[in-house]
Amino acid sequence: MRFPLACLACFVAVSLFAQPSPVRDAKWIEVEGVSVPVPPSEHPRLFLRGHDIQDLKRRMEHPVLKPVWEQLQAAAKKRAQIRLEVDALLYLTNGDKELGRRTVADALTTLESATFDHSIQDITRPIGRLLVTGAVVYDWCYPLLNSEDKDRFLKQLLRLAGELECGYPPPHRGWVTGHGSEWMVMRDMLSAGVAIYDEFPEMYRVAAHRIFRYLAPARNWWYPGGAFHQGTSYSETRFSSDLYPLWIFDRMGAGNIYDPSQQFVPYQWIYMRRPDLQLLRSGDGQSRAPKLRSLLVASYYGDGYPLADYLKQPGIDTMSQLFEFLWRDPDLKPRDIADLPLARYMGFPYGWMVARTGWGDDSVIAEMKVNVYNFVNHQHPDAGAFQIYYKGPLAVDSGLYEGADGGYGSPHHVTYHKRTIAHNTLLIYDPDEKFVASRSELRNDGGQRLPNNWREPGTLDDLLAGPYKTGEVLGHGFGPDPNRPAYAYLKGDLTEAYSKKVRQVRRSFVFLNLGGETRAALIVFDRVVSANAAFKKYWLLHSMEEPVIAANNATVALTERGWTGKLVNTTLLPEAGNAEIVKIGGPGKEFWVFGQNFPNQIRGASPRDFELGAWRVEVSPATPGAEDLLLNVLQVMDRGVEKPLPVARIDAGAFVGVRLADWAVLFNKSGERAAGPVSFSLSGGAPLHCLVTDLAEGAWRVSRAGRVLLPATAVTRDAGTLLFDAPPGAFELRRE
Repeated sequence: MRFPLACLACFVAVSLFAQPSPVRDAKWIEVEGVSVPVPPSEHPRLFLRGHDIQDLKRRMEHPVLKPVWEQLQAAAKKRAQIRLEVDALLYLTNGDKELGRRTVADALTTLESATFDHSIQDITRPIGRLLVTGAVVYDWCYPLLNSEDKDRFLKQLLRLAGELECGYPPPHRGWVTGHGSEWMVMRDMLSAGVAIYDEFPEMYRVAAHRIFRYLAPARNWWYPGGAFHQGTSYSETRFSSDLYPLWIFDRMGAGNIYDPSQQFVPYQWIYMRRPDLQLLRSGDGQSRAPKLRSLLVASYYGDGYPLADYLKQPGIDTMSQLFEFLWRDPDLKPRDIADLPLARYMGFPYGWMVARTGWGDDSVIAEMKVNVYNFVNHQHPDAGAFQIYYKGPLAVDSGLYEGADGGYGSPHHVTYHKRTIAHNTLLIYDPDEKFVASRSELRNDGGQRLPNNWREPGTLDDLLAGPYKTGEVLGHGFGPDPNRPAYAYLKGDLTEAYSKKVRQVRRSFVFLNLGGETRAALIVFDRVVSANAAFKKYWLLHSMEEPVIAANNATVALTERGWTGKLVNTTLLPEAGNAEIVKIGGPGKEFWVFGQNFPNQIRGASPRDFELGAWRVEVSPATPGAEDLLLNVLQVMDRGVEKPLPVARIDAGAFVGVRLADWAVLFNKSGERAAGPVSFSLSGGAPLHCLVTDLAEGAWRVSRAGRVLLPATAVTRDAGTLLFDAPPGAFELRRE
């Protein structure tokens, strides 16, 4: 069976409105114990079939794709490689044999004269793309090839495959991350293999085997999480690469080789899209708008939401426009993103949530992370991190990827930008802790461990068996209106993200959509138990501009680049007198790691496109202790708002919480779910929204002043929360 029954049912439901090929005629064979489809015994069969040729003519004149076709023709006049593909496409549509023979001859000349300098970083990418061009001409002009032509093509395609970074044949690996998870096997070698299958079946069988044995199972394992782990910048390369087998095998008549939950991966970028059209930062890199990755998913699954997001910043790079022309659904209409719910949870193996107050220019966006797994490579050790955007970046990921002072693997990258210290999460500083990446010892940042010394898992089995699990989601939910939620909640156990220097690290987030002058608030509650009471704990808040600290408040008011947002963080725990609140940053300390700065500067681009975050606030308990509770409330408003809302701590025995505006939010100090009665009192006269977290699953009764307010209200296993509205008073919650 090639698809689990549940997945097959989902696939059938999706394919009713999707745009894959209606032809499902592939035959399957066994290759090294894996079932793979056989390329059909016809040409063309790469990227399209004979029954698609008539549609090519329609595409050339379609209002949506005609500009793409014109751009391809213009690019063909400037770049010989694109000209070969355009001319091969013209031969398919008009049957001009003279043009076809000339294209074959020119392709052979191009392939045979191509040389590459392997000292250039990432040279494998242009090598692989030329492999695709050779495959296109071979397959689309196949009727014009004689035996000598075929031999010459085969020789060059094998040569180019051997020059790829993965080599030929590629090793038995899954490439969960890394360059092997890009185009080399999934597009380049697979494309060539499909084209030359009749004369040389080995290349196709090798590529298809690696995909069906290793690459596809790993992706089908993480797709149900509805996100991508390599960050907002690198996902254009990595996730887009996943989409070539989707379309190549589909056009061969094999159908969808992936779990159909792949459709919802681009929703991560929809939710992380800021009003200035940039994305919240994630992983290595800065902002990169969704391009081919969202367009191809939208077209395959017939989903107008990713299309709408793509259309905010349309445009495909020149070397990928061929695939837009071949595969884009020109009749698909965008759907209004404003119809989507304002919060989205991205589940296992991620444990991420994005909550928004809206979709317009005045929207607050908050990202919260647990990181159930850390896939390394371009993903950072940032379990428990958060970001906040409102009329400018308020709480940010800090550092710069590939600047003037070094790129991937540079001191700035491996000691600061890629480390926990550059994120809004927790440090626990053991002065004797060693951080080793491969064989090099790195500076101690007090942060999270480097899974497997930052060595990538070779296969899904390696990922599951290795030290890559870094957390567990303990609760998640939002409501009460699922489309316009007033609150969003996420809680995680982050203990596995750290070394043995900790006994327990748990973090809870509650995002409140307040709607007044204070637009929103993010409440962050931490319980940290260190292995040694002397290990100092740091709660971090990174900002673009210098914060101002007064008593237990830290304020970030943006003034640069037209930004007008403001954030005020109030520290409720540690208590006043036991809270050290300091700011780090400015010239010479922008990227400070316990006694040393690791500078970097923007290189060859507009500074306005980068957000380095050269300041941070550190909150620490002044008195050493093994167990510490940290409770912080971050309010979001316009710069012109003079005062934040009053914030008060609620002390309720085993529970502690926050009183803010008309909200009361409580957390269990133990970090566990309470099964017994919970009692607390709230003063004042106005009605309150009471959100109680950390409750055991079951039916709970809410009483006020001895009278039943809510009988048998359900607390779910997923959330563990109870929300009710009531005037202040003395409350008791009891599980029935």
